[in-house]
Formats: sequence, C-alpha cells, structure tokens
Amino acid sequence: MAQVIGKRVSQAQRLDAVKIPHRVRREPRFLFKWHPHRWMFAGKEWLPQLGKLVIDPGCDGVTEGGGTDLAVAGNMRRGWTIIQHSDPRLGEYQDYMVAVPHAAGGNSYLSPFQKISVEAGRMFAEPGGEDYYAFLRHLVASGIVAPMSPNILKIKIHDEQKKVERLQGAVSLNPSNLIAAGRLKRAEDRIGAMKRAGAPKRKRKTAEVADVG
Repeated sequence: MAQVIGKRVSQAQRLDAVKIPHRVRREPRFLFKWHPHRWMFAGKEWLPQLGKLVIDPGCDGVTEGGGTDLAVAGNMRRGWTIIQHSDPRLGEYQDYMVAVPHAAGGNSYLSPFQKISVEAGRMFAEPGGEDYYAFLRHLVASGIVAPMSPNILKIKIHDEQKKVERLQGAVSLNPSNLIAAGRLKRAEDRIGAMKRAGAPKRKRKTAEVADVG
C-alpha cells in the first residue's frame, strides 16, 4: 500500500491502494534526526532514539515554500544530527520516507518501518519492530550516528539505578507486596543487562597491510 518517495507510482497503483481515512490527520514530510543524549535500551542492546524534523511549511524554521535549511541549521545548533534521505551511507535505507495515499487527497508521509492497516474507517499503526532496530544498528555501524559516549552510558545507568532504589524502598516497607517485588526483580535484571551490553560501537574498517619488503 505504501510507496517509497522518489519511485514513480502508477495511476492503477494509486487507485488500488488502501487510503488513510478522512478522520486521520494528514502527516507532512519529515527527516529523521538524532541527539547524542537520546539512547534507548531495547532488551539487550543500546540503540539510538530518533526524533523527527517535521517539514510543515511555516513551522519551526521551515519556510512557507517547504525549505528546510533554517530548520536543519537550528536543529544542528542544538546538537541534533539530521539524517538526510539521500545520504549514501544509508545504503538500502535511502529515501526512507514513504508516501501513503490519503482519502482527503494527497499523501501522508510515514516511516517505512510502520505497519499500517485500515479497518471500518479507522487507521491502526504498529511500530517497526526488528526491521526498525536493524535500521538503528545500521545508523551506528555506518557512522551516521556517533557511538554512545561513556558519559551518556553512565547517566542512563544512574537513572535506572534510581528506579531500582525506589523499588527496593517499597519492597523493604512491605515485603509481602509481590507486585513490587516482581517489578524490583525485573528492574534489577534490566540494569544488569544494561551494564553487560555496554555502549554500541561503530564497525571498524579492515586495514590492508602493504608489503613493503
């Protein structure tokens, strides 16, 4: 149902495509962006947590004509990395923005990792799952996103440790509270996994050693 931006969509494809219902707000174009402080722990690994620079004319530095130069510059001053659709390091993920036809005309622009379905005039969206995680890993491995710094890792683990300590306090006050005890066990397991995972690293290029003999 969705078509990648930049690829020609035939009239037949557009007529056959499931359209986003009228009641759902039309989503404007966007660019993924990332900030060095934004990381999430996904079960067993740290992954960059992305935001979006929404290309909405007249808003947040985007010109009325849809120009993004000022918006990109403003975000970069605040420490964000803007992930351009055309960045060759994206490889198979280039042109990641997807156009989905809207019943009111035009398109909504979504992440290619979202799974969209329409039922009885309502839209349901599921998160990207493993496909999205693979994209996030690629951003680090390719150098588009900088590796997680040791200082940020310390901050994230410290914040998680505070949650563990609050749960420990609740359990000590009421040892028979099995719900709190279960939460504490999960929190302790999670912080242990965070520490074992460490910060994600960029792939190193294999150096070729020249024979100088």
